[in-house]
Amino acid sequence: MSTSAPAEAPTGWRRIEDRQDYREFLRDDLAAHGLGRWRFYLAPKYPELAYQRLLRRVEYAQTRRGMLGRVLYAFHRLRLARRAVLTGISIPPGVFGPGLSVAHLGSIVVNDRARVGSWCRIHSGTNIGVHDGGVPTIGTHAYIAPGAVAFGGITIGDGVAIGANAVLTSDVPDGVTVGGIPARVISHGGSVGSLPEWFPRLEGRPDND
Repeated sequence: MSTSAPAEAPTGWRRIEDRQDYREFLRDDLAAHGLGRWRFYLAPKYPELAYQRLLRRVEYAQTRRGMLGRVLYAFHRLRLARRAVLTGISIPPGVFGPGLSVAHLGSIVVNDRARVGSWCRIHSGTNIGVHDGGVPTIGTHAYIAPGAVAFGGITIGDGVAIGANAVLTSDVPDGVTVGGIPARVISHGGSVGSLPEWFPRLEGRPDND
């Protein structure tokens, strides 16, 4: 468990505080996968979404008080750890805002102090980690392509697309696409053309139409 303070919250990030929030997170996560309803038989088809739903249950369990709340949290945390081994996805509670879309199974490793805003699409082979005590913050409507790495106390803006196998070590402004090692701006198109068509429009970006 990290002892340092978490990164400053980016645009679109919030925490589950009550049951209503829990339901909203589940709804938005479904929408981020292009689905309107969850059924138990969908778990084999969408194991990454099943992981996300368990992650949200852990986040909600953290809000429960008393002995029952602690027991539920420990129980679901253990289930999440086991699911992480099966899926290769290691996302700690409280990192991603609502509307998370884990695109595929595979290695995804995220530091527990990182903060990522709403409506993020993240692919396999990615790592969001710590360097010199700092961790990244990533804004809303981010697209994180396979193999991308971001580490250190950097700020990545809203509507950013991070290219495949890019390595981010410095701040990134809003609405751009970055790629390379180390990553640099390669386009001003941002995540507009990379996010699925069912994602909601990013406010303030008319080219999202």
